[in-house]
Amino acid sequence: MASGHGSTTLQLNLVGIGEILRGERLIVPQFQRAYCWKVDQEVQDYWTDLSRAIRDGTEEEYFFGTIVLTQDGAERRKKIIDGQQRLVTSSLLIAAIRDELHRLNHSRAQLIGDEFLASQAWDAEGTEPHLKLNEDDNPPFHGIVTRASLPTLPAKRGDSDIVKAYGFFRSSLENLSARYGAEATGELLKWVRYIQHRAQLAVVETPSEADAYVIFETLNNRGADLTTADLLKNHLFGAAKTHLDSVRNNWHKAIGALSLTAANEKFTKFLRHYWSSRVGKVTERDLYAQMRKQVTRSQEALTFSEELLTAARIYAALSDPGHEIWAEKCSTHRPSLSSLALFNLVPNKILLLAAVDHLPPTQIDKLLRAMIGWSVRGMITGGINRGRYEDLYSQIAMEIRQQKITTLVQIRERVNDLIPSDSDFKAQFTLTSLGRGDGSKIARYYLTALERTALKEGQPEFVPNDNPSEVNLEHVYPQNALTDDWSEFITASGKREDADSWIYRLGNMVLLPAGSNSRLGNKPFKDKAETFKLSQLTLTREVGAHDTWTPEAVQQRQERLAALAVRTWPR
Repeated sequence: MASGHGSTTLQLNLVGIGEILRGERLIVPQFQRAYCWKVDQEVQDYWTDLSRAIRDGTEEEYFFGTIVLTQDGAERRKKIIDGQQRLVTSSLLIAAIRDELHRLNHSRAQLIGDEFLASQAWDAEGTEPHLKLNEDDNPPFHGIVTRASLPTLPAKRGDSDIVKAYGFFRSSLENLSARYGAEATGELLKWVRYIQHRAQLAVVETPSEADAYVIFETLNNRGADLTTADLLKNHLFGAAKTHLDSVRNNWHKAIGALSLTAANEKFTKFLRHYWSSRVGKVTERDLYAQMRKQVTRSQEALTFSEELLTAARIYAALSDPGHEIWAEKCSTHRPSLSSLALFNLVPNKILLLAAVDHLPPTQIDKLLRAMIGWSVRGMITGGINRGRYEDLYSQIAMEIRQQKITTLVQIRERVNDLIPSDSDFKAQFTLTSLGRGDGSKIARYYLTALERTALKEGQPEFVPNDNPSEVNLEHVYPQNALTDDWSEFITASGKREDADSWIYRLGNMVLLPAGSNSRLGNKPFKDKAETFKLSQLTLTREVGAHDTWTPEAVQQRQERLAALAVRTWPR
C-alpha cells in the first residue's frame, strides 16, 4: 500500500473477533485514550447489531470494521493502533457469557475464559489476559477477564465505562437465558461460536508503529468517530518516522500542560486557536486538512510538536495569572491577566498565543492592559462574539509571528476601526443586562472597576473580584420579589413580566460584603436602603440615598455607570 509518507508493506486478513482474541496477545499503548464506549450509545448498538446478526442466521457473516495492529520493538504483544473499543467490548461480552454459563453451572464456562480471555503462560505467574489495556483501564478489565475481581453489579454511577459495559452484558444475557429457559446454554454457546468465526474484523498488520499510524490515518481520513486531535496525532506520529519517540513525548506533554488526560474536544479547540494564530482564522472543519499539508516530513513533525508544546504552555498560562511563564513574559501588569482570564474570549487567546511567544515583555505589558478596554467594549456592544474580531486578531497574530508587527502602536493601528467609539460604547452600556453564572462574575468585575473609577483610583480596570465568598452581587429589585413589597416598582413597570425584565440590568445591581445580601433577601427597598447607606462602597451608598426604587431609577443609575465606563475602559 502506498501513502504520503512512502510505501508501506502490510498484511490484511478477515478474521473472526473471537479468533483474534484467542490467537493473539495484544496491548493498548499507554498514550492511547481510555475505553470510552457508553452503555446507552455504542455498547447498546454493538449488542443490537450482534443480536440481529445471530438471529438472522449463524451462517451469515457480520463485518465489524477494520483494526490496525503492529509488532514494532521488543514487546511480545502486538500493539493496537486502532480498534481498542471493539476488542475490549467483545472481550467484555465473552466474559459476561462465561459468567452467565458459570451461573448456570455449565462445564464449558471456564474453558471459554481460558480460550479467549486469559490463560496460564509457562513463563509468568498467574493468569495472563490476552488483551492488556492502559494503566487506568487495566485494573477493572484484568479483574473481569481473569475473574480475579469481578465488580459488584448493577454498576454504579461512578463506575468506569468498562464495568458499566460488563454490567450491561450480564443483565442482557440473564434476560436472554430467561427467554430460552432450558435451551439457554445452547444459545449462549451459539453466541460464542458466532463471535469466534462469523463476527469479523479486517485486521491490518504493519511492520512498524510509524507505518501503522499512516494506515490508521488513511482508513479514517473522513474523521468518522474521531476528533480532529485524534487524526492530527496519528498523522504526526506517522510522519515522525525516526523522531517518533520525541514527537509522541511532546504531544503528551502538550496535553499535560493543558491539564488534560486525553486529546479531547478541549484540545481540539486549543489546536484551532493555535493554528489560527499561525495562518489566519481557520474553522474546526478545515483544521486537520490545513495542518496536514504543513507537516509531511519527519523533521517537520518534530518541529511542529516542539512548537505545539510551547503554545500549549502559553495557552494554559492565559487562564492562570500565577503560571510560571509570566515571570519571564510579563513584568508589571499581572493583574490584567486576571481580567482577561475572566473574560475568556477566543479572539484574545488567538492574538496572545502569538504575542506572548514573540513580543518583548514591555510590549506584552502594554498589550495586556489595552486588551482589557478593547474586550469590555467588544463585550458590551456584542461585536467581539462575531467573526470580525476573530478574523482581524488572527491576521494580527500571524503578522506578529512573521515579525511584521512588533509593537502595541502597530496593533492599535490595525484594530482602530474595530473598537467601539466612546459614544457607541456609552449608549450600549446604558442598556446592558447580565444574567446568572458567568454573567454574575462579569457584573461583579464591572461594578468593582467602576467603583475604583468613582474613587479616582489608578488603573481601575485591574484586579477584578469574582470571589463571591468576599464580595456578593445584590439585585436591588430582587430575583424573587414579593408583589406586596415591590408594588411600586411593578406598577411603574406596567406589569410583573416587565418589572422582572429589569432584574439583570447592571443599574439594578450593587456590591455588598459577603453575607449582607443573604440577610437582605427579598426585603422591600426601604429595608435594603438602610444597609446600602452604611456601605463603604460609593456606588452602593448612592443607591441607598434613593427614597424609592423604580425602573426610572435603574435607568438613571445605569446612565451614571455608563459615563464612568468610558473612563474605566479607554479605547
